[in-house]
Amino acid sequence: MRLLHKIGGHPIIAAVRRMEDLNYALDSEVDNLFFMGGTVKEIVDSVRLTKEVGKGAFVHIDLIRGLSNTDRESVEWVAEYAGADGIVTPKAHLIKEAKRCGLYGILHLFVIDSGALENGLKLCHQLEPDGVELMPGVIDKIIRTFASELETTPLVASGLIRTEAEASAALAAGATSLSVSDKALWNLSFAQLSD
Repeated sequence: MRLLHKIGGHPIIAAVRRMEDLNYALDSEVDNLFFMGGTVKEIVDSVRLTKEVGKGAFVHIDLIRGLSNTDRESVEWVAEYAGADGIVTPKAHLIKEAKRCGLYGILHLFVIDSGALENGLKLCHQLEPDGVELMPGVIDKIIRTFASELETTPLVASGLIRTEAEASAALAAGATSLSVSDKALWNLSFAQLSD
């Protein structure tokens, strides 16, 4: 199954930064959760609960306490012990490891200037990640550029999306979905955001 089918049905992804927000995310309308913090034990428990309610679980591997974010063993741990669907990381070699382990690999890019834009696009063409998370997610011009360059790669806009209007603008610019930590946005539907 391609990542687009996994994240494209409901545009909002719950970016869970604090484990206190997990139950709210599990009860929300989102189909997928991005775990952006916590310990290795919390991740195992959280992924299990996420899977039990039929939602997708993705681990921002660089933000989990107790994991080395530089080695393949951490990716193997996410696949074998945590049981997540995929990882999110800015590290190219970990995207390759994710594919080897049967996980979705989402490349996290900070696009802060024209050099980062150029290098990010080049890296995407070389790696062919399953998806790309673009930060900040409120810059429509950047989203449009990646959407036109990477026509079939799912794009997740992330960072600084705080209003329904910002969420709608990111989707209109070509984002497949949005990773947001603001719980007020977790129950928005595609229909609400495309009006």
